[in-house]
This record gives sequence, C-alpha cells and structure tokens, in this order.
Amino acid sequence: MQTNAPKAGDTIAILKTNRGTMKAVLFVDVVAKAAENFVELAKQGKYTNVPFHRVIKDFVIQGGDFTNKNGTGGYSHNGPGTNIGDEYHPELKHIYGALSWAKTSRPNSIGSQFFVVNGKKGAHFLDHPEKGGPAEGYSVFGQVFEGFEALDAISATRTDAGDRPAEDQILESVEIEIFA
Repeated sequence: MQTNAPKAGDTIAILKTNRGTMKAVLFVDVVAKAAENFVELAKQGKYTNVPFHRVIKDFVIQGGDFTNKNGTGGYSHNGPGTNIGDEYHPELKHIYGALSWAKTSRPNSIGSQFFVVNGKKGAHFLDHPEKGGPAEGYSVFGQVFEGFEALDAISATRTDAGDRPAEDQILESVEIEIFA
C-alpha cells in the first residue's frame, strides 16, 4: 500500500521547496485524522515559507513550525494551543520518503511539525511497536512518490551542531490536490 503508485482519487500533497518539488500521497483512508491535520494546515496556508529547521543526513528533514520557525512552535489545524492524537496503521512504516508527525514524548502531542525520512534504509525504530504504549512510535501519514531529488538536496545541506541548516531550506508552499 505505502509504495504503490498513486491512483485516481488519491489525495496528493505538492510540497514546493527552495530545492525543488516533492509530491506525496496522503493516506486519508487509512489514518484519516493524521492526514486531515496536514491537509487542513496546508489549506490554511500554515506551510507557506516555513523552514526545515532540522536536517539530519540519512535520517530525516523536519519542518512545519509556522509560529516560531525554529522547532519550538506550531499547533494542529484545530487552532492555537491544540494537538491531535497518534494514529497508526501496521502497513505504514518509516521508509525512505515517508511523511510522519513529529511530537513530544507525551501521547496526543502532534501539532504541525512533521518530518520526511531521508535515509535510504528507513528509520524503522520510529515505527509504532505492536505492543507499545500510547506514546511509542510516530504516525506515518504520507509517502513521497516523486521529487526525491529535492529530498536528497535538502538532506545533503551542511548543518551546525544542533542539526540546523547553514543555509535556509524552505518549504515554500503545500498544495493539496486529488490525483486524476
């Protein structure tokens, strides 16, 4: 399911960055609330000119903090001060190109920050364990299917000791479309 080519009717996110464009299918039928949060934040324009504030080569690029733009802010599509809960599907894994929600160690702490797995071997230790607690694992909600060169370009950027890019890596916009 996760690596299947998009089909007519699928919800697609077009992530335009200053390093190129990535296209991802969103799993609205499988993890509806997790996908809805991303769709609604995008429609609200929250992902316009927001930095990827954390870049770790062969692991993840993280962005989505539209309030502070440094990894300390953001909130869910429900408004300031809100979060949503974790949502999992056993077939959705942290493979190369997976879109997943960042969160704190507390349950139900997903806001607007998300990451894209950029390691070719994936990051399976982030997967939700079958017998884990409510705060274990992270919620995959989408999968890049086109534009891996943009993902690779962002992940290859030079960073400081805090994983902040030396040069701005910007998510310029996210458009939501239905695949035809």
